[in-house]
Amino acid sequence: MKKNVAFQPQFKIQNSKFIIRRSRQSPLIAVTMGDPAGIGGEVALKALAQILPKAKSRYLLLGDFLHWKALARKLGFRHPLVWVNDAELGREVKKGASVLDLGGVKKLQWGKITAANGAAAVRYVCEGARMALAGDVDALVTAPINKEAIHKAGCPFPGHTELLATLSGTKSFAMMMVGGPFKITLQSIHVSLGEAISKVKAPLVWEKLELTHRALRDWFGVKRPRIAVAGLNPHAGENGAFGKEEINVLKPVIQKAQKLGWEVSGPYPPDTLFYWASRKPYDAILCMYHDQGLIPLKLKAFETGVNLTLGLPFIRTSPDHGTAFDIAGKGKASPASMIAAIRTAENLTKSVF
Repeated sequence: MKKNVAFQPQFKIQNSKFIIRRSRQSPLIAVTMGDPAGIGGEVALKALAQILPKAKSRYLLLGDFLHWKALARKLGFRHPLVWVNDAELGREVKKGASVLDLGGVKKLQWGKITAANGAAAVRYVCEGARMALAGDVDALVTAPINKEAIHKAGCPFPGHTELLATLSGTKSFAMMMVGGPFKITLQSIHVSLGEAISKVKAPLVWEKLELTHRALRDWFGVKRPRIAVAGLNPHAGENGAFGKEEINVLKPVIQKAQKLGWEVSGPYPPDTLFYWASRKPYDAILCMYHDQGLIPLKLKAFETGVNLTLGLPFIRTSPDHGTAFDIAGKGKASPASMIAAIRTAENLTKSVF
Protein backbone atom coordinates (compact mmCIF):
# COMPACT_ATOMS: atom_id res chain seq x y z
CA MET A 1 0.00 0.00 0.00
CA LYS A 2 1.36 3.37 -0.99
CA LYS A 3 2.14 5.58 1.96
CA ASN A 4 0.83 9.09 2.29
CA VAL A 5 2.42 11.79 4.42
CA ALA A 6 -1.02 12.77 5.66
CA PHE A 7 -0.94 10.20 8.43
CA GLN A 8 2.73 10.56 9.35
CA PRO A 9 2.90 12.88 12.38
CA GLN A 10 5.17 15.88 11.92
CA PHE A 11 5.30 16.65 15.61
CA LYS A 12 6.90 15.31 18.74
CA ILE A 13 4.84 12.63 20.47
CA GLN A 14 4.19 13.40 24.11
CA ASN A 15 3.88 11.00 27.03
CA SER A 16 0.62 9.69 28.46
CA LYS A 17 0.02 12.60 30.86
CA PHE A 18 -2.46 15.36 30.07
CA ILE A 19 -0.76 18.55 28.97
CA ILE A 20 -2.44 21.44 30.75
CA ARG A 21 -1.59 24.73 29.11
CA ARG A 22 -5.03 26.23 29.24
CA SER A 23 -5.70 29.82 30.19
CA ARG A 24 -8.49 30.83 32.55
CA GLN A 25 -10.71 31.43 29.54
CA SER A 26 -13.46 29.10 28.38
CA PRO A 27 -12.38 25.68 27.07
CA LEU A 28 -11.49 25.50 23.37
CA ILE A 29 -13.08 22.55 21.58
CA ALA A 30 -11.67 21.58 18.17
CA VAL A 31 -14.07 19.97 15.68
CA THR A 32 -12.76 18.31 12.51
CA MET A 33 -14.71 18.34 9.26
CA GLY A 34 -14.26 14.62 8.65
CA ASP A 35 -14.50 13.43 5.05
CA PRO A 36 -15.31 16.56 2.98
CA ALA A 37 -17.74 14.55 0.84
CA GLY A 38 -19.71 13.33 3.86
CA ILE A 39 -22.05 14.88 6.41
CA GLY A 40 -19.39 15.88 8.95
CA GLY A 41 -19.34 19.58 8.17
CA GLU A 42 -23.12 19.71 7.98
CA VAL A 43 -23.76 18.09 11.35
CA ALA A 44 -21.01 20.18 12.97
CA LEU A 45 -22.60 23.46 11.86
CA LYS A 46 -26.10 22.27 12.72
CA ALA A 47 -24.87 21.25 16.16
CA LEU A 48 -23.16 24.58 16.78
CA ALA A 49 -26.28 26.42 15.64
CA GLN A 50 -28.05 24.89 18.64
CA ILE A 51 -25.13 25.07 21.07
CA LEU A 52 -23.76 28.57 20.43
CA PRO A 53 -26.64 30.62 21.89
CA LYS A 54 -25.82 29.26 25.36
CA ALA A 55 -22.23 28.23 24.77
CA LYS A 56 -19.80 27.91 27.66
CA SER A 57 -16.86 27.02 25.42
CA ARG A 58 -15.08 28.33 22.35
CA TYR A 59 -15.12 26.29 19.14
CA LEU A 60 -12.42 25.81 16.52
CA LEU A 61 -13.39 24.18 13.21
CA LEU A 62 -10.67 22.30 11.32
CA GLY A 63 -10.88 21.90 7.56
CA ASP A 64 -11.28 23.93 4.40
CA PHE A 65 -12.39 27.48 5.25
CA LEU A 66 -14.12 28.00 1.89
CA HIS A 67 -15.99 24.71 2.32
CA TRP A 68 -17.10 25.69 5.82
CA LYS A 69 -18.31 29.05 4.49
CA ALA A 70 -20.19 27.44 1.60
CA LEU A 71 -21.87 25.01 3.97
CA ALA A 72 -22.81 27.84 6.31
CA ARG A 73 -24.53 29.70 3.48
CA LYS A 74 -26.31 26.58 2.30
CA LEU A 75 -27.56 25.68 5.78
CA GLY A 76 -28.48 29.23 6.79
CA PHE A 77 -25.91 29.21 9.61
CA ARG A 78 -26.30 32.66 11.15
CA HIS A 79 -23.25 32.80 13.40
CA PRO A 80 -19.92 34.25 12.19
CA LEU A 81 -17.12 31.95 11.06
CA VAL A 82 -13.81 33.66 11.84
CA TRP A 83 -10.66 32.69 9.95
CA VAL A 84 -7.62 32.21 12.23
CA ASN A 85 -4.07 31.14 11.48
CA ASP A 86 -3.34 29.85 14.98
CA ALA A 87 -5.43 27.65 17.24
CA GLU A 88 -4.88 29.80 20.32
CA LEU A 89 -6.57 32.71 18.56
CA GLY A 90 -9.74 30.65 18.69
CA ARG A 91 -9.96 31.40 22.40
CA GLU A 92 -10.45 35.08 21.56
CA VAL A 93 -13.41 34.52 19.24
CA LYS A 94 -16.43 35.18 21.43
CA LYS A 95 -19.14 35.14 18.76
CA GLY A 96 -19.63 32.21 16.41
CA ALA A 97 -16.75 29.83 15.77
CA SER A 98 -13.18 30.16 14.56
CA VAL A 99 -11.87 28.20 11.56
CA LEU A 100 -8.31 26.98 11.08
CA ASP A 101 -7.93 26.62 7.31
CA LEU A 102 -6.21 23.33 6.49
CA GLY A 103 -7.13 23.22 2.81
CA GLY A 104 -9.54 20.96 1.01
CA VAL A 105 -9.91 19.19 -2.32
CA LYS A 106 -9.85 20.78 -5.77
CA LYS A 107 -13.20 19.45 -6.91
CA LEU A 108 -15.64 18.19 -4.29
CA GLN A 109 -18.22 15.59 -5.27
CA TRP A 110 -20.71 14.81 -2.55
CA GLY A 111 -20.85 11.16 -1.53
CA LYS A 112 -17.82 10.10 -3.57
CA ILE A 113 -15.01 7.96 -2.18
CA THR A 114 -11.69 9.44 -3.30
CA ALA A 115 -8.09 9.43 -2.16
CA ALA A 116 -8.12 13.24 -2.05
CA ASN A 117 -11.06 13.28 0.35
CA GLY A 118 -9.42 10.61 2.48
CA ALA A 119 -6.12 12.50 2.62
CA ALA A 120 -7.91 15.69 3.65
CA ALA A 121 -9.85 13.90 6.39
CA VAL A 122 -6.67 12.38 7.81
CA ARG A 123 -4.88 15.74 7.63
CA TYR A 124 -7.59 17.34 9.75
CA VAL A 125 -7.33 14.56 12.36
CA CYS A 126 -3.55 14.76 12.48
CA GLU A 127 -3.61 18.52 13.02
CA GLY A 128 -6.30 18.16 15.69
CA ALA A 129 -4.22 15.56 17.50
CA ARG A 130 -1.12 17.74 17.29
CA MET A 131 -2.95 20.68 18.84
CA ALA A 132 -4.52 18.54 21.55
CA LEU A 133 -1.13 17.07 22.46
CA ALA A 134 0.38 20.55 22.62
CA GLY A 135 -2.43 21.80 24.84
CA ASP A 136 -3.56 24.34 22.23
CA VAL A 137 -7.09 22.92 22.39
CA ASP A 138 -8.82 21.31 25.35
CA ALA A 139 -10.71 18.55 23.53
CA LEU A 140 -11.00 17.10 20.04
CA VAL A 141 -14.31 16.16 18.42
CA THR A 142 -13.93 14.24 15.17
CA ALA A 143 -16.55 14.12 12.43
CA PRO A 144 -16.84 10.83 10.51
CA ILE A 145 -14.20 9.61 8.08
CA ASN A 146 -14.57 6.92 5.42
CA LYS A 147 -12.33 3.90 5.86
CA GLU A 148 -12.11 3.13 2.15
CA ALA A 149 -11.21 6.73 1.34
CA ILE A 150 -8.40 6.95 3.89
CA HIS A 151 -7.07 3.60 2.67
CA LYS A 152 -7.04 4.96 -0.89
CA ALA A 153 -4.96 7.84 0.48
CA GLY A 154 -2.45 5.38 1.91
CA CYS A 155 -3.53 5.57 5.56
CA PRO A 156 -3.40 1.99 6.91
CA PHE A 157 -5.56 2.43 10.02
CA PRO A 158 -9.11 1.04 10.31
CA GLY A 159 -10.44 4.18 11.95
CA HIS A 160 -9.96 7.21 14.20
CA THR A 161 -9.21 5.22 17.34
CA GLU A 162 -6.15 3.41 16.02
CA LEU A 163 -4.89 6.49 14.14
CA LEU A 164 -5.09 8.74 17.21
CA ALA A 165 -3.45 6.11 19.39
CA THR A 166 -0.52 5.95 16.97
CA LEU A 167 -0.24 9.72 16.65
CA SER A 168 -0.12 10.10 20.43
CA GLY A 169 2.14 7.13 21.11
CA THR A 170 -0.64 5.46 23.13
CA LYS A 171 -0.19 1.71 23.60
CA SER A 172 -3.18 1.02 25.84
CA PHE A 173 -6.49 2.34 24.54
CA ALA A 174 -10.13 1.41 24.22
CA MET A 175 -13.37 2.56 22.65
CA MET A 176 -16.14 3.52 25.05
CA MET A 177 -19.60 4.14 23.64
CA VAL A 178 -21.79 6.53 25.64
CA GLY A 179 -25.51 6.80 25.04
CA GLY A 180 -28.83 6.51 26.83
CA PRO A 181 -28.33 4.64 30.12
CA PHE A 182 -25.09 3.02 28.97
CA LYS A 183 -21.35 3.52 29.03
CA ILE A 184 -19.97 0.51 27.16
CA THR A 185 -16.29 -0.32 26.70
CA LEU A 186 -15.46 -2.71 23.88
CA GLN A 187 -12.86 -5.43 24.37
CA SER A 188 -12.21 -5.43 20.62
CA ILE A 189 -13.28 -3.02 17.91
CA HIS A 190 -13.11 -3.45 14.13
CA VAL A 191 -12.02 -7.06 13.78
CA SER A 192 -13.70 -10.29 12.70
CA LEU A 193 -15.67 -12.25 15.28
CA GLY A 194 -13.03 -14.96 15.21
CA GLU A 195 -10.28 -12.45 15.98
CA ALA A 196 -12.46 -10.83 18.63
CA ILE A 197 -12.71 -14.15 20.48
CA SER A 198 -8.94 -14.52 20.35
CA LYS A 199 -8.59 -11.17 22.14
CA VAL A 200 -10.44 -12.41 25.21
CA LYS A 201 -7.21 -13.03 27.13
CA ALA A 202 -6.61 -12.12 30.75
CA PRO A 203 -3.96 -9.38 30.18
CA LEU A 204 -6.05 -7.76 27.44
CA VAL A 205 -9.29 -7.89 29.44
CA TRP A 206 -7.50 -6.41 32.45
CA GLU A 207 -6.19 -3.59 30.26
CA LYS A 208 -9.70 -2.61 29.09
CA LEU A 209 -11.11 -2.97 32.60
CA GLU A 210 -8.41 -0.73 34.07
CA LEU A 211 -8.98 1.89 31.35
CA THR A 212 -12.71 1.84 32.07
CA HIS A 213 -12.21 2.18 35.82
CA ARG A 214 -9.78 5.07 35.36
CA ALA A 215 -12.05 6.92 32.93
CA LEU A 216 -15.06 6.64 35.22
CA ARG A 217 -13.04 7.89 38.16
CA ASP A 218 -10.94 10.60 36.53
CA TRP A 219 -13.15 11.80 33.68
CA PHE A 220 -16.70 11.16 34.84
CA GLY A 221 -16.03 11.85 38.53
CA VAL A 222 -17.38 8.51 39.82
CA LYS A 223 -15.62 7.88 43.13
CA ARG A 224 -16.38 4.14 43.28
CA PRO A 225 -17.16 2.96 39.75
CA ARG A 226 -19.48 -0.02 39.41
CA ILE A 227 -18.50 -2.06 36.37
CA ALA A 228 -20.28 -5.11 34.98
CA VAL A 229 -18.43 -7.58 32.78
CA ALA A 230 -20.38 -9.32 30.03
CA GLY A 231 -19.73 -12.98 29.29
CA LEU A 232 -18.42 -14.06 25.91
CA ASN A 233 -20.56 -17.15 25.45
CA PRO A 234 -24.34 -17.75 25.60
CA HIS A 235 -25.54 -17.74 29.22
CA ALA A 236 -22.00 -16.64 30.18
CA GLY A 237 -20.80 -20.16 29.42
CA GLU A 238 -23.33 -21.95 31.66
CA ASN A 239 -20.58 -23.05 34.08
CA GLY A 240 -18.39 -24.29 31.26
CA ALA A 241 -21.06 -26.08 29.22
CA PHE A 242 -20.88 -23.54 26.37
CA GLY A 243 -17.30 -22.36 26.70
CA LYS A 244 -14.51 -21.93 29.23
CA GLU A 245 -13.56 -18.27 28.73
CA GLU A 246 -15.73 -17.11 31.62
CA ILE A 247 -14.09 -19.59 34.00
CA ASN A 248 -10.51 -19.40 32.76
CA VAL A 249 -10.24 -15.73 31.80
CA LEU A 250 -13.02 -13.44 32.98
CA LYS A 251 -13.58 -14.63 36.54
CA PRO A 252 -9.88 -14.42 37.49
CA VAL A 253 -9.69 -10.86 36.10
CA ILE A 254 -12.82 -9.86 38.02
CA GLN A 255 -11.43 -11.38 41.21
CA LYS A 256 -8.18 -9.47 40.73
CA ALA A 257 -10.15 -6.22 40.50
CA GLN A 258 -12.22 -7.10 43.56
CA LYS A 259 -9.06 -7.68 45.59
CA LEU A 260 -8.10 -4.10 44.81
CA GLY A 261 -11.43 -2.96 46.23
CA TRP A 262 -13.02 -2.23 42.86
CA GLU A 263 -16.76 -2.79 42.46
CA VAL A 264 -16.52 -5.12 39.46
CA SER A 265 -18.91 -8.02 38.98
CA GLY A 266 -19.80 -10.72 36.46
CA PRO A 267 -19.38 -12.27 34.03
CA TYR A 268 -23.07 -11.87 33.29
CA PRO A 269 -25.15 -13.49 30.53
CA PRO A 270 -25.28 -10.86 27.79
CA ASP A 271 -28.91 -11.59 26.98
CA THR A 272 -30.06 -10.30 30.38
CA LEU A 273 -27.25 -7.92 31.39
CA PHE A 274 -28.44 -4.95 29.37
CA TYR A 275 -31.94 -5.16 30.76
CA TRP A 276 -30.61 -4.69 34.29
CA ALA A 277 -27.98 -2.18 33.18
CA SER A 278 -30.69 -0.04 31.58
CA ARG A 279 -32.06 0.42 35.11
CA LYS A 280 -28.69 1.95 36.06
CA PRO A 281 -27.16 -0.36 38.68
CA TYR A 282 -23.81 -0.04 36.86
CA ASP A 283 -21.65 2.89 35.78
CA ALA A 284 -20.21 1.00 32.81
CA ILE A 285 -20.19 -2.37 31.07
CA LEU A 286 -17.19 -4.14 29.59
CA CYS A 287 -18.33 -6.03 26.48
CA MET A 288 -16.36 -8.76 24.78
CA TYR A 289 -16.83 -7.70 21.14
CA HIS A 290 -18.13 -4.87 18.98
CA ASP A 291 -21.71 -5.89 18.22
CA GLN A 292 -22.36 -7.23 21.72
CA GLY A 293 -22.09 -3.67 23.00
CA LEU A 294 -23.23 -1.63 20.00
CA ILE A 295 -26.56 -3.39 19.40
CA PRO A 296 -28.08 -2.51 22.81
CA LEU A 297 -26.55 0.97 22.78
CA LYS A 298 -28.01 1.80 19.36
CA LEU A 299 -31.35 0.39 20.42
CA LYS A 300 -31.46 2.91 23.26
CA ALA A 301 -29.51 5.82 21.75
CA PHE A 302 -29.43 5.42 17.98
CA GLU A 303 -29.24 9.17 17.28
CA THR A 304 -27.34 10.33 20.36
CA GLY A 305 -24.53 7.81 20.83
CA VAL A 306 -21.00 9.14 21.40
CA ASN A 307 -17.67 7.44 20.74
CA LEU A 308 -15.09 8.25 23.46
CA THR A 309 -11.50 7.03 23.19
CA LEU A 310 -10.03 5.89 26.49
CA GLY A 311 -6.31 5.97 27.17
CA LEU A 312 -5.39 8.99 25.02
CA PRO A 313 -3.54 11.90 26.66
CA PHE A 314 -6.35 14.20 25.54
CA ILE A 315 -10.14 14.13 25.32
CA ARG A 316 -11.53 12.86 22.05
CA THR A 317 -15.17 12.22 21.21
CA SER A 318 -17.01 11.53 17.98
CA PRO A 319 -20.61 11.06 16.85
CA ASP A 320 -21.68 7.44 16.57
CA HIS A 321 -22.42 7.39 12.84
CA GLY A 322 -20.63 7.34 9.53
CA THR A 323 -20.19 9.69 6.60
CA ALA A 324 -23.72 8.94 5.28
CA PHE A 325 -22.70 9.49 1.67
CA ASP A 326 -26.24 8.72 0.51
CA ILE A 327 -27.55 11.97 2.02
CA ALA A 328 -24.37 14.07 1.96
CA GLY A 329 -24.88 17.58 0.61
CA LYS A 330 -28.66 17.38 0.89
CA GLY A 331 -29.06 19.07 4.27
CA LYS A 332 -30.95 16.09 5.71
CA ALA A 333 -28.48 14.86 8.33
CA SER A 334 -29.44 14.92 12.01
CA PRO A 335 -26.95 16.70 14.29
CA ALA A 336 -28.15 14.87 17.44
CA SER A 337 -25.09 12.65 17.81
CA MET A 338 -22.68 15.52 17.07
CA ILE A 339 -24.42 17.68 19.67
CA ALA A 340 -23.98 14.86 22.19
CA ALA A 341 -20.31 14.42 21.19
CA ILE A 342 -19.53 18.12 21.66
CA ARG A 343 -21.35 18.35 24.96
CA THR A 344 -19.68 15.19 26.25
CA ALA A 345 -16.27 16.64 25.37
CA GLU A 346 -17.14 19.88 27.16
CA ASN A 347 -18.33 18.06 30.26
CA LEU A 348 -15.15 15.99 30.41
CA THR A 349 -12.94 19.08 30.27
CA LYS A 350 -14.51 20.14 33.56
CA SER A 351 -13.27 16.95 35.23
CA VAL A 352 -9.83 16.84 33.65
CA PHE A 353 -8.76 20.44 34.10
